Amino acid sequence: MISPSLPCYSLSLRSPPIISFAQRRPSSLTDDGGVFTIREVIRGETSQLPYRDNENILTVAIKKIDKDVAAAVSEAMDLASYRDFIPKSSPLFLKVNLGWDLFLPGSVTNPAVFEAVVKKLKGHGAPLYVVESDQVLENVEKAYGKSRISEIARRHGISWINLSRQKLIMKSIPENRIIKNVTIPEILTQGTILTLPVMKTHNKSAVTLSLKNQWGCIPKMRHMYHLVLDEAIADVNVALGVKFAVVDGTIGMEGNAPKTGIPREVGIVGAGSDLVEVDSVFARLMGLDPRAIPHIVEAARRGLGKIGKDWVGDRMDPIRPFLPARHNVVSRWELFLRKSIVSRLIFRPPIFPFMLLGSKLYYHAFDLTRGRRIRKAFLSHPLYGPYFRNVGGRSGGKERNRTESHRDQGL
Repeated sequence: MISPSLPCYSLSLRSPPIISFAQRRPSSLTDDGGVFTIREVIRGETSQLPYRDNENILTVAIKKIDKDVAAAVSEAMDLASYRDFIPKSSPLFLKVNLGWDLFLPGSVTNPAVFEAVVKKLKGHGAPLYVVESDQVLENVEKAYGKSRISEIARRHGISWINLSRQKLIMKSIPENRIIKNVTIPEILTQGTILTLPVMKTHNKSAVTLSLKNQWGCIPKMRHMYHLVLDEAIADVNVALGVKFAVVDGTIGMEGNAPKTGIPREVGIVGAGSDLVEVDSVFARLMGLDPRAIPHIVEAARRGLGKIGKDWVGDRMDPIRPFLPARHNVVSRWELFLRKSIVSRLIFRPPIFPFMLLGSKLYYHAFDLTRGRRIRKAFLSHPLYGPYFRNVGGRSGGKERNRTESHRDQGL
């Protein structure tokens, strides 16, 4: 564990101002195909939540980046004692965020952070794989093929696994609140997951950090759980048992994220083994109260970790609070229709494909009118810019072949 002699830092609840996202949300969903039964849950007092109250056993480390991303990532992982949580004998799955193929900086995992993690772990002994899955709006093969992450993985001999193409198994967890039978790729049960989220806001979960990043490990029809997302995120994390997180805070995203927000250069990386504590610390750095973010609260109640505010590593000056996420046009209409009496009709063929087409057109319009201008400005960044240039649209045929072999034969 982290040595008590290391400097530890704490972020006060009073600086920067804390923005509350507490709200009442629908909280029930059947397990027979995504039909919703809506009810309101009145949440209990947060004073009963597990808190980290012993600064000698801190699990979160944060390092500021000067000119060397790899050095900062390496030091953060060492401070968080990554070797205690990542075995050398089993496969290690690096769960990146590739939720958009238009690559607005701050919306996807920075390839610079991915490469730094790869360099750190190559000598650890465990075979490495980079993993992500499709969304209903995104083909992850396309996103991966265009990303610098694919180029880095090829250069280091790391195989790509599209989780959407893997054999699925059902994991029964009666204690789960929403998804009592969690469908997960079988391949993830054969090794250890290290999650690589981005520091950004989210219009449905307030933030998307290390807990939310596992949402991309389950089948792409996961959007059917959006009305009960907070409880479902905790359910998925119980099923997967992620061992370690490295948070990409190089370029975060604020405002109407996870896609149409505003890139925000923060210049930090974080690491830790307690995902609840990692997310709590980063939420506070973003100016948000983790006790008012339902999925963090739910994960703490479920025993997935403790809410904390302290870390070891570099002292952080107060930063301007992140602009909170609000629903864009796509998200607003989705939630409105999901709550309507026609939801069963709308979110099934033949209507649903037309809704997806409309959503894609909206995001491409955003990219044409704003995204390309923002991306162009970041491409001139001396440290991060080169990592966000497209490889050239290559689809990664070799990686797809490897994925198919994993599906057929296992690891």
